[in-house]
Amino acid sequence: MNHLKNLAIVILSILVLVQSVLLFHLLAQRRAQRYQKITKELKVWEKEVVTAQKLKEAQKEKEKQKPREIVGKIAIVLDDWGYNLKNSDFITRNNFHVTLSILPFKAYSTQVAKLAYTASKDVIIHMPMEPKNKENYGLEENTLLSGMDKRKILSLLDEAFENVPHALGVSNHMGSRATEDAALMRVVLTYLKQKNCFFLDSLVTSKSVGRPVAKNLKMVFFKRDVFIDNENDPSYIRQQILEVARKAKQDGLAIGIGHDRPTTIAVLKQMILQLQGEGYQFVNLSEVADLDQRN
Repeated sequence: MNHLKNLAIVILSILVLVQSVLLFHLLAQRRAQRYQKITKELKVWEKEVVTAQKLKEAQKEKEKQKPREIVGKIAIVLDDWGYNLKNSDFITRNNFHVTLSILPFKAYSTQVAKLAYTASKDVIIHMPMEPKNKENYGLEENTLLSGMDKRKILSLLDEAFENVPHALGVSNHMGSRATEDAALMRVVLTYLKQKNCFFLDSLVTSKSVGRPVAKNLKMVFFKRDVFIDNENDPSYIRQQILEVARKAKQDGLAIGIGHDRPTTIAVLKQMILQLQGEGYQFVNLSEVADLDQRN
């Protein structure tokens, strides 16, 4: 009897041991599956973290490379080139975007135009046009006069474009009477439109008909915003350039007109760099022909 009892105890013990082994194996298997699941989830998470970090770094790099916001665009036009080459280093020794307005029929008109073109600066013709009270002025040769015959006007314009190569447009030298003459301006601007050129009105009279005539012809037209060097004083010129910048910030684009003079050029060299550092962009007129100045 005792023998049977002992045998039953042994069998039960074996069953408990087998059950324990099976349970341990099952738990170990579940633990392994759970570990694999967690490991897999960790790998996915790590991958997502790395991707997020890469995206963040890429965004930072993109922000670094992102161009600075342009505060305003400034077009500086310098009149009266062609008399000499005294300031030619301003044309060739910088990468400033400025427009040179060259008087035709002068000793150095052609040479200045070629230098400017080589230096990637815009060239326009500073065409002599009749002022009021012309007897008080020494008129340039081949000045366009109010009431002039159309054939004579076209002939003078042809000669001017031959004398000033690479010209993209025309501005008026003087011209307080001529720019009020609708018939004369229609001939000039029609000629320019046919050549795919623009007109810059120096706006020497508030009664200029340049804009309405250009609008009627649907051609590119600019007008001067600020004369920067009516006084040959560095402080005055500096303040006028700041006024150009103020208008550029307000309107998106402003045009300042100065002259081929040592003081003007010396101040411009400083102010262009200063205003570029403040976010202003200096442009050639041809670069902004599609802005609001277009009629």
